[in-house]
Amino acid sequence: MKLTQLTIGPKHTWSAVSKENPAICTVKLSSENATVETVLNDEQIQRVLDLVQHIVAEAARKNVAEFVASIQQIEAPKVIA
Repeated sequence: MKLTQLTIGPKHTWSAVSKENPAICTVKLSSENATVETVLNDEQIQRVLDLVQHIVAEAARKNVAEFVASIQQIEAPKVIA
C-alpha cells in the first residue's frame, strides 16, 4: 500500500473552520486491490499538524536562504581599489 492522499480541512468544505465546523484529517492508502480511507482523531490530527509545521518551516528557511544566496551572488558589491 501507499499513501495516496492526506487532507486537512473543514469537515464541511463550504464553510470555514470553526467550533461548529472543525478541521478533520483524512488519510487514504491504496494498493492495486484496495483503498482504505480513515479520519484521524484530534490527537492524531495535532501530531500531523506539528509535523507539517516543522516541515514547512524547515523548507521555507531553506528556500529563503537559497534565494538570498542567489541574489547576493548576482549582485555582489564590487570592490573598487
